[in-house]
Amino acid sequence: MSASAPLTPLELIQEQPEVDRLTLPTGTTVFRAGETVQYIHVIERGWVELSSGPLNRIRFGPSELFFYEDLIDTTECHSRDATAVTPVSLFRLSRTNFLALIHRHPTLVLQLLSKQHNRLRQQRTDARHFY
Repeated sequence: MSASAPLTPLELIQEQPEVDRLTLPTGTTVFRAGETVQYIHVIERGWVELSSGPLNRIRFGPSELFFYEDLIDTTECHSRDATAVTPVSLFRLSRTNFLALIHRHPTLVLQLLSKQHNRLRQQRTDARHFY
């Protein structure tokens, strides 16, 4: 008997009955810095850029969840603007329902930490090429 692979964050979120599915055109603002964090988002298709200035940008693509870091900030506000840089299809789940999902599926936290660790490792690798 083989164990099945754990569900991805996209799969876990899209199966939640409370989830909203959004389809947005290029240039749409998903949220702005300073707004209260109400939802967690996971991309099905397309790319979203989060920015807090011209030199502080990060892009998220298919199957990536954003911006869960704002959930733990004591201000409970978004730290960046989020803009669709391509047509995007995404799912959003309320903050309360996302926290309940983590309670039911604690391994989701490990998946998110692993993805964040890989992103940071890539940034360090990329930074070695600049002097």
